[in-house]
Amino acid sequence: MITLYGIEWSRANYVLFMLIELGLDFQHVKINPFEEEKNAPEYLKLNPLAQVPTLVDGDLVLTEAMAINFYLSRKYGAEKLWANRLEDEAQIYKWTFFAVTQMETSCVDLILHRKVLDEKDRSSDIIQSAEKRLMKPLEVLNIYFNGKDFLVANKFTVADINMASVLSYALGGEFDFSPYQNVARYLDAILSRPTRNKA
Repeated sequence: MITLYGIEWSRANYVLFMLIELGLDFQHVKINPFEEEKNAPEYLKLNPLAQVPTLVDGDLVLTEAMAINFYLSRKYGAEKLWANRLEDEAQIYKWTFFAVTQMETSCVDLILHRKVLDEKDRSSDIIQSAEKRLMKPLEVLNIYFNGKDFLVANKFTVADINMASVLSYALGGEFDFSPYQNVARYLDAILSRPTRNKA
């Protein structure tokens, strides 16, 4: 039995999207990263950093959402969500790392400082900085999506789950995607999938 630890509005959502897309049976243990339950001794044995998500699949204990999604897509969905060519596999890695390194921090800052944190802890400077940092990578992505529906090999892959999951934080943080119409179209299509709604 697969067990996923992490609450659905955390980065565990990336993995929930994957698990449901693959139609896998799993147990979901809702660990809130902002509560003390993350420091329970039994959870710290699985994830010494007290972060989420954590996946347990048999003897394998795996942390880091993107690594978990790579593992799940290769083990359980190689023909569906992975790539057959090495060149396409490289693109899966490229666009996932692009999402994480170029945009994730800014996307998370937006939702934290517009929705999640107490009013007294929110910062308009952080919001403005996050929006500015997103401009260039979104310009790159917007050009890339001209005439494309997916990131890799003209099909829905783990790269799309990872990218859309990261960008969903900016969407939740009221970021205006209208200047990036190709990205907005792509994001709407991926996040409208029934499996994402279940996640």
